[in-house]
Formats: sequence, C-alpha cells, structure tokens
Amino acid sequence: ANVSTKDTDDALARFHGTLRRLEYKGKMKNGALVYDDYAHHPTEIRATLAALREEYPKKRIIVAFQPHLYSRTKLLLKDFAKSFKDADLVILADIYAAREIGDGTIHSRDLATRIGKRCLYLSSFNAIVAHLKKNLKGGDILVTMGAGDIYKIGEDLF
Repeated sequence: ANVSTKDTDDALARFHGTLRRLEYKGKMKNGALVYDDYAHHPTEIRATLAALREEYPKKRIIVAFQPHLYSRTKLLLKDFAKSFKDADLVILADIYAAREIGDGTIHSRDLATRIGKRCLYLSSFNAIVAHLKKNLKGGDILVTMGAGDIYKIGEDLF
C-alpha cells in the first residue's frame, strides 16, 4: 500500500502503546509512578524489568506480581526466581489459578523463598495496597505484573 510519510508520522504520533504492556497508569499523590504489565512468564518479566531499569537506572523499582497458574509457577519456579533481578522489591500475591485447581504443592510463598530477602508475600490485594500506600515514596516506580487481575492494585492506589 502507498502510505505517505506524513500519514505514517501522524499515526505513530497518535499511538500510545498497547494495554497492559508497560502501560503507564499514572502518578500517585506522593510522586510514585505506576505501570502495569501483562508479563506472566520469566522471559517477559526480565524484558519488562530491564526496560524499566534502563528508563529509570537510579530509581527504586517495586513489582507487585501475581503468578499465573499453579502448573506454570511450579514448572518454572527457578526461572521465575531469577527473573526479578532488576527489581529492588518484589511483592507477591497469591497465584492466579485461572482454569486450574491448586493441589497444595506450590504457593506464592515458595517463590518468595526462592527470591529471597527482597521479596514479600502478602495474602490479599487489600494488604498489598495498604503496604504500597504506606511504603511507596516519591520517585519510586511500581509495576503491577501478571496475567490475572493484579492490575486492580494499581487502580486502587489513586
């Protein structure tokens, strides 16, 4: 198709990215920036956090992550644990079960143990929101991350 450079430039100027892919949600009253991303696989997590670290090399990056599927979390536990290297703090929500039923052999606490001291497991979205409201500071970068309904945490911060 013959598309003029002007039409291409105009279209690109109007494009603001896709939903749930490093989507900027806004600035909290305290100055912390909030993003959301659909990443739910270790490779996606690494790529998203590397992009944020490149954009904000000196800022504190906090991730509120909701693992997706018991089977995936269990199968990729070691890879998940390594995928958060560009985050300063990881806050884990419960696993988003989607179509699965947990069999008791995997929990977000297992991932928290693997990630180590810069990780915190909180048992409810309300607890995560309360923790973030109390502890996020101006200049911090928060990204809610996962394929489930973790994006609601970011919305509850405004």
